[in-house]
Amino acid sequence: CHDTMQGYEEEFDYIMDANIAAAQGLSRQYMNNSDMLFPEDEQNMRGDVFTTMPMIVEGFLRDFKKTIDMSVYVQDANGYRPDAGIRQQKLDLIQACYEYKFNGISERYYKNLLWPHPDQVYPLVEQDDVFMLLYRELYFRHAHARLSSSLTLEQRVESYENYCTLFRRILSDDDDMDQLDLPDQWLWDMVDEFVYQFHDFCRFRSKDIKKRTPAELEGLAANTRVWDTMEVLSLLQRIVSHSEINRILKEDKADPDSGSLHSALSQLGIGHVQVVLGYFALVALSRVHVLCGDYFAALKAVEHLDLVVSVSDYVPVYMRVTSCYITLYYNMGFAYMMMRRYTDAVKTMTQVLLYINRTQHLTRPYQYEQVMKRSEQMYRLIAMCISLCPQRSVEDSVLQYLQDKYADQLARLSKGEEAMFEEFFAYAAPKAVYPAIPDYADAPRDVAQTLVQQQAVLLAEVRQQQRLPLIRSYLKLYTTISTAKLASFAQLDEPTLRAHLMCLKHKTHGLVKIGSAVQGPPLAGQAASSSNVDFVLEKGVVHVADNRAPPTFALYFIKHIHKLQAQVNELTPARRY
Repeated sequence: CHDTMQGYEEEFDYIMDANIAAAQGLSRQYMNNSDMLFPEDEQNMRGDVFTTMPMIVEGFLRDFKKTIDMSVYVQDANGYRPDAGIRQQKLDLIQACYEYKFNGISERYYKNLLWPHPDQVYPLVEQDDVFMLLYRELYFRHAHARLSSSLTLEQRVESYENYCTLFRRILSDDDDMDQLDLPDQWLWDMVDEFVYQFHDFCRFRSKDIKKRTPAELEGLAANTRVWDTMEVLSLLQRIVSHSEINRILKEDKADPDSGSLHSALSQLGIGHVQVVLGYFALVALSRVHVLCGDYFAALKAVEHLDLVVSVSDYVPVYMRVTSCYITLYYNMGFAYMMMRRYTDAVKTMTQVLLYINRTQHLTRPYQYEQVMKRSEQMYRLIAMCISLCPQRSVEDSVLQYLQDKYADQLARLSKGEEAMFEEFFAYAAPKAVYPAIPDYADAPRDVAQTLVQQQAVLLAEVRQQQRLPLIRSYLKLYTTISTAKLASFAQLDEPTLRAHLMCLKHKTHGLVKIGSAVQGPPLAGQAASSSNVDFVLEKGVVHVADNRAPPTFALYFIKHIHKLQAQVNELTPARRY
C-alpha cells in the first residue's frame, strides 16, 4: 500500500511538472488580456479562446464532479436506502478534493494566477450547473485570496451574483439539488468568504473616491445593489429562516434529551447542507453586525447557539470547524469590549485562546498563520480590557503571556496613553466598514469618519478614565480614607474627586455573566462590580472593601517545577560531553 501511494505521488508530481508551463501560459492570458480595474468589455476580462488545460487539472475537475455526484444509496430487499458508511466516505473524498487537492494544485500551478475560467470548465464537466456553481465559488475565492489587488469590478459583481444564485439554489426544492452534500468545513468557508468579500467590497468602493475616474464612478454607481449591506443581511437571514435553525436550537436547549439538533444534523443530502449552512449563517450575521458597529445585534444574532453545553460528550457545531470557533468568540469578545462588559470580553476570548494553545499542533499548515494572528489580536484586546477595568481573576497563562511579551505596553496602557490604545486597537480590532453606499458625486467626509468611529468611541472611554488608575492605586492601600486626604494625594479638589469616584463606580459596574446568567444567552447578565477594587462613600469617608482573592501557591510551584525540568532537560545532553 505504501509503495502504491508513493508511486501515485511520483506520477502526480511528474504530470504536474510536465504541465505546469501550460497552466502558467493559460493563466497569463487572463492576466495579460485584462484591464485589471475596469475592463472595457467582457472579452478583455476573460481572455482569449481557451485551448490549453493541463491534464492533471482536467482529471482533477472530472474526479471532483464525480465525487460530488456520488450516490450514497444501496439496494436491499426493501428497495434503496442511504448507507451511512458510503455517505461518510463521500464527504471524506469531497473534503480531500476541496481542502488538499485544490489547494495543492493552486500552490503549484496558480499561486499568483487565475484558475481556468468557468466558461472553459463548463463543457469539461458535462455542463453540470450545480458543480459549476461550486466551482465558481472556489474560482472567485482563489481570485480574492491571490489577486485581490487586481480584481476587476466585473469579477466582484460576478462573484456576488454567483453567491446569490448558489444560496438560492441550496434553499430551493429543485430535484438536481437533493443529493448535494458537502462537508462542514466547506460550508463554513463558503459563508465566511461571502462575508469577507462583502467586507472587501465595502472598503473597495469607499477607498480613494476623489482619485477615481468618471468611468469608474459610473461603474460603481450602476451596481449599487451589489454587496449592499441590507442585501447581504437579508440573504443571510433568509438562509437562517429557511433552515429553521433558531427553532431547532431553542427546542434542543429547552429539552436536551429531545435530540432536535442531532436529528437535524443527521439528515442526508441537501437537508444537512441547509441546516449546517443556517447555523453558520448565524455566526456570519454576528460578524457583519460587528463590522457595522451594531454590537447589541451581533450578540443577539447568536443568542440561541449552543454556547453552553449540558451534555458532557456533545461537541457544539461551531467547534467542529476551528476557524468558525475562533471567529465566533473573537467577534463576541470584541462586542463585549465595546459594550463595556470587560469581564465577559476577557472570559470569552480567554476560552478560545486556551483552546488554541491546547490544539496548536493540530492546526492545518495553511491556517496556522491566520490562527496565530487572530490569537495575537485577542491577546491585545484582553490587554486593553484589563487596563480599562482591572479584574479580580484573569487566567494565569494569559496574564503571564501578556506580561512576558507586552510588559512595557501594559504599563503604558495602565497609564491611559492614547497612542498605545490606538496602536493596539488598529491591530486587534475588526476593520470597520462604511455600510451605506457612498455619494460618488460628492466625495463624502463621513466615509473616513465612519471608519475611525469605533476607535474614537474607545479613545473617549480612555479619556474619561484618565484619572482613575491613580485613584484606584491609592484605594488599594487603604481600608478607609477621607475624601480630603485622597483629594490631596490625587491633587484634586474634593468636588472633583467625588465626581471621579462616581465615575470609577460607574465604569466598574455593569452586566456580568455570573450566577444564573452564565447559562443564559450572550446578552444576559447581572449587575455587579467587575473591578478588583470596590468601595462605598459615606460622609466624607471612603470605605474600601477587601475583596482580594486568597493566594494560591499550587500554580506557582507547578510553574517553577516545569521551568526546573526544562533546564534539567537542556543540561542533560551537555553532561554527556
